[in-house]
Amino acid sequence: MIARRQIILYLAPAVIFTLLFYLFPLVFAGYTSLQSWNGLNEMVYVGMDNYRLLAGDPVFAKALRNTLIWIASAVLLHIPFGLLLALLLARRPRGWRLLRVLLVLPNVISTTAIAFLWYFVLHVNLGLLNHLLEAVGLPGWKRAWLSDIQTALVAHQLPFILYVGLTMVIFLAQMTTIPSELYEAAEIDGATVVQKDWLITIPLLRGAVWLNILFNVAFCLRMFEYPLLMTGGGPANETVNLSLYMYREMVTANRYGVSMATGIVSVGFGAVVMGLLLWMSRLALRRGSV
Repeated sequence: MIARRQIILYLAPAVIFTLLFYLFPLVFAGYTSLQSWNGLNEMVYVGMDNYRLLAGDPVFAKALRNTLIWIASAVLLHIPFGLLLALLLARRPRGWRLLRVLLVLPNVISTTAIAFLWYFVLHVNLGLLNHLLEAVGLPGWKRAWLSDIQTALVAHQLPFILYVGLTMVIFLAQMTTIPSELYEAAEIDGATVVQKDWLITIPLLRGAVWLNILFNVAFCLRMFEYPLLMTGGGPANETVNLSLYMYREMVTANRYGVSMATGIVSVGFGAVVMGLLLWMSRLALRRGSV
């Protein structure tokens, strides 16, 4: 009986915070998504009209597409790059400790600060990148990176690569659990360093791969600072994502019902994506353990 009371006491703070900061806001958002409301006047019930508006809004379609592009860049570029860095640092080259610290450091810096930093790196007139291109004799390559439709989406994703340190650390932590006997046996068989990484290390990092995928996808689903501060969703809504779309509908258009409908769609979209990833990870890990 005492143990049960202790368990309830320990769980109470987590349950209370979950109810206050997750379930209650989610229920309120679901209720508000069925209303027409500007945040000041009384709510007017409109049913599914807000969701129909989203379905026919080309800007919302762009926001959904760009969110998927963020996720694809994380899975196909960010995670392989983090794995490559982990494999290199695992060999402990000269200065590997300093390099590890430098790679992890951006993860403790505000994303707002990094967004502003890269904004001035890519600025058309003040930007370091354009000045560097001119200094090395490539003035024809200078562009308005953040206001050109062809480059804006890729350019405002560049700061994301600075967070590769966390992905790298997770891979390094998993590598420490691999038995050294496997590498010793491979050396006896004449395996090269690359062969050991390809045939031993990478297959045994399957769990870390899926963990990094989950973390990076979650980060991309809630990405907000970069599109807001670097491009504002422009040019021509080319860089708007779901988080920024929801923010603009609430703050700029004062359409709280549409904004909350976007939030509900985002939660549902995120739940489907994360659920699929969890199912795929369990399936992959189960096959790998056979």
